[in-house]
Amino acid sequence: MEKSFTLISETGLHARPATQFVMFINELPIDVWIVHKDFVADAKSIMAVMSLGLAKGASFNIRILDEHQAYLDKIETYLKEHGFIAS
Repeated sequence: MEKSFTLISETGLHARPATQFVMFINELPIDVWIVHKDFVADAKSIMAVMSLGLAKGASFNIRILDEHQAYLDKIETYLKEHGFIAS
C-alpha cells in the first residue's frame, strides 16, 4: 500500500527534520519505505532518508504492507503536524 505526498517544508526533509522523522518511524512496529523517483529508502534509516535529497516540492510515496492502514494514517498525521505536507 502506498500513499503519495508533496513536500511543502521550506527546508525539505534534511538534517534535523529527517532525524526526527526517522525517530518517529522507528517507534512503529512495521516496515516503512519512502519512494522517490526510482529510489526506495528504508524510512527507519537516517542515511537512506537523507540520500533521497527530498527538497520542497518533491513528490514522494510512503509504502507499507497492506494490512497496516492505521499506521499509514499515523504517518500522514505526523507529516501534517510537522509541516512536511499540506493539511
